[in-house]
This record gives sequence, structure tokens and C-alpha cells, in this order.
Amino acid sequence: MKRWISLAVLFMIAAAPLASAQEEGPISWLAFEKTKSGKSRDLIGATIREDGPMYDELLANGTLSSWGIAIPITHTPTDHMNFMLWATMSDWSNVSDLEAGFMKLFASRTPEQMAESEKAYKEAVVEGSHHDWIIRHYVHQVGSGDQAPKYFRIGYYKATPGNSGKLTEIYKEHLQPVYQKLLDDGVITSFGLSTQELHGVGDWTHIGWYTMANLGSIDKVQAATDAVFTPEMAAEIGPMMDPSAHWDQVLLIVHLGGTKPQQ
Repeated sequence: MKRWISLAVLFMIAAAPLASAQEEGPISWLAFEKTKSGKSRDLIGATIREDGPMYDELLANGTLSSWGIAIPITHTPTDHMNFMLWATMSDWSNVSDLEAGFMKLFASRTPEQMAESEKAYKEAVVEGSHHDWIIRHYVHQVGSGDQAPKYFRIGYYKATPGNSGKLTEIYKEHLQPVYQKLLDDGVITSFGLSTQELHGVGDWTHIGWYTMANLGSIDKVQAATDAVFTPEMAAEIGPMMDPSAHWDQVLLIVHLGGTKPQQ
């Protein structure tokens, strides 16, 4: 129980109505798919080839701060996806620019090209599996870029009513400095704490994530956070979360925007 609560505290953040405009960070649009057996590589390749240049152009002109594709390396019987594309931007005006980028891309294709692309998509993806989340990062810290991120560690949590703000205070006072030192020391490459910008997913209220160049960083992160986590904190935080709603993922980044596709 102590280990679960310790992990949970790392990732909690106040819900949007409790945060001031000054505390708000960038937005990420997450697009999810579930591919048919043996078709993940096809979807990844087609996305990089057909849509990648548009995303890279938006990255180069500052509309996006990052984009990429990741797939889970840990699985559960209730997985809702096995492909995630993310695009991060500063605010909603850049979401409009992203939408305009898609309209420009579609307009550049012939009807035959659009039909072929749609056919390939349907052959690769489980029908009806596509869905999107838009999340707001209330903490969003990125490292120097000396190391390329290769993995996401993501935790999903559900706060009990009225406790989001309290968890934020505990996180910012005790744990955000720990993450920042891990970032400064190169143990992780970025980290963030986020909530739903557009609501509609009922099984979590908050997510937390960090990226790393290798999986050995998970042990180092856990050791660093355990070192500052006291029994008093555990007793205070336990009632603030629904433990049955918690789950974790580790994702492999198979393409990072602005780089050459992995072979």
C-alpha cells in the first residue's frame, strides 16, 4: 500500500477548475488506435510516411513543440489501444493551426490517393477503436535534449471528490523538486502532471508521466521518491485517491518527430 501511494503522489495534479491561468501549461492531443494482428508496423510506417512531413513542418514553424508515436510494451486484458500518436502545443490557437495543417494535407491529395490511404487504414485498424484525449499539462518540464527519450512511464489515477487541490500542494512541495533533480541529472528526459482538458473519460481524473532514455531509470526514480516519502504523508494521502482506479503503462517511443524513422 505504501508503494502504491508513493507512486500515486508522483502523478497527481489539481483538476482544471482549481488551477489559475498562470499555472496552465501546454496541451497535448493524444490519438489512439487498436491495430489488427500483425498490422502495427503498417500503421506506424504509413503515418510517418504520409502524415509525418505535415507534423514536422508544424514542429519546425513552432506550432508544435513535440510529436511522435508510441506503443505499449506492457499489456492488460482491457487495453484500449496499442498505438498512440501525440502532438503537444502551447494553447488552443495552435490546435487550430494543427487542424489547418490537416486540411492543407488532405487538399493536396487526389481522390485516388485519399481512397488508397483510407483503404490502408481500414486494413490496419480495428473498426471503431479510434479515440482522442486532449490533456492539459499543469506541470511540463523538458530536459536539455542531450538524450533522446525512448520510453514513457505513465500512471493513471482517480482523485476522490474535493482532494485534487490538496494533492497538488503535497506534490509541488515535496516531490516536484525530486523530479526536477532527476531531470537535471539526466536520469529522466522530461516529466509532467496532467488532467483532462476535454472531459469524457470516467475511469481517471489525473495522469502523470515521465520519459527516459532507458528503463533502468524507473528504479532510480522510485528510489529517489521513496527517500522523501514519509509515513505521515502516506497516512494523509491514502484517503485522497481511489486505489482501485490506478493503473500504469510503459510505452516505447517508435518515432520522435523531427528525426529520421527508426529502422
